[in-house]
Amino acid sequence: MLYFQPGKTRGNHYHPEFHEYFLIVEGEGAMVSKDPDAPGGQRLIHMSKGMCVRTPMGVTHAFYAITTVTAIALLSKRWDDCHPPIVREDLINPPS
Repeated sequence: MLYFQPGKTRGNHYHPEFHEYFLIVEGEGAMVSKDPDAPGGQRLIHMSKGMCVRTPMGVTHAFYAITTVTAIALLSKRWDDCHPPIVREDLINPPS
């Protein structure tokens, strides 16, 4: 379970060994991921309650909370079996 306050960002990383499924239980936000075929090289998905996205391994992504958000992250491989489980890479930066 993940909890976000409005205006907070989580992510700015990719997973080299697993896919991640991100399900919104409550609230609204935006999932941003690298996509070389999209304008500006990024894909943005507005998410709200009940929506789930799959981020493939190796794709940099970040989530930005518009409202208070409760979400569930599901991984296709155990976190502790990955070396490393995440690699940091800037995609979006929170406002200063």
